Amino acid sequence: MSRKWTTIEIRTLKISYPKKGAQHVAKLLGRSPDAVMAKAAKIGIRYNALRPWMSWEDNYMRRHCNDRRKISMAKTLKRTLPAIMARAKLLKLTGPKAAAWSDAEKDILRSMYFDRKHSLDHISEKLSRTRYAVLLQAQVLGLKRPQHDHEWTEKEYQYLVDNFKTKSYREIAEDLGLTQSAVAHYANRSGLRQRERGRQWTEGEKEFVKHNYKKMLTKEIAQKLDRTVNSIITIVGKLGVSAGRPRPWSEDEKEYLKKYYGKISTEEISVKLGRSKQAITVAAVKLNLTKKRKIKVKK
Repeated sequence: MSRKWTTIEIRTLKISYPKKGAQHVAKLLGRSPDAVMAKAAKIGIRYNALRPWMSWEDNYMRRHCNDRRKISMAKTLKRTLPAIMARAKLLKLTGPKAAAWSDAEKDILRSMYFDRKHSLDHISEKLSRTRYAVLLQAQVLGLKRPQHDHEWTEKEYQYLVDNFKTKSYREIAEDLGLTQSAVAHYANRSGLRQRERGRQWTEGEKEFVKHNYKKMLTKEIAQKLDRTVNSIITIVGKLGVSAGRPRPWSEDEKEYLKKYYGKISTEEISVKLGRSKQAITVAAVKLNLTKKRKIKVKK
């Protein structure tokens, strides 16, 4: 049973809570942050950094208190779970407190919890308690369910070896009647990898990326080094090379582009200005530059 709030504690709450919040007051009073927030809501004070509750939020909670979980309402309202629970208590939306566990119920839980042939649903049905209540009481009593590892047969292992490169873990799990995580963990422990590690980056490749990342398209660098675009993007981050904001165009560069765009190839302009072909094309569009098309006259 929670202890009653004293006059001094309430005065401390009124002074400190609006300025420093629940965590600070909880340390001062030796109470939990949830208890502090619940009491603050009850006496009508709030932390100034927190947004006030709107009437539509209260109506939402009243409408869905019985058909939605509190964690779901917290995500919808973009509030913390303790905030939702405190508000529900203030609005008197919480149900009656569950009856205390009797010694007979605890003995039944102790006798059934260790045996995995009794599912949690079966135990909760036997005790007329919720699944969550069973788990919580088991934790209070220090009870633990034994871990159950599937013992792999030689036939199952051979099937995994024969198919792990051509089938997904999910497909193998369905074929063997196991869970996907069980297959993945066993494959990992057995040293079976679905994908080989990529080849190591050479110093020459790194230097090429550093020198050309802002000058060439990522796709072009990937083709040049015979690597994927994602691998280029990954190594760029590790090398500390960032595209960042594009280099602004100087007036001389713009004049050069106006003078030669459409007269010489984009590749030549790219080399001359030290910019990518894509940057040349984008700048040309902004400057309303077009290439003249050669019209073939039929004889």
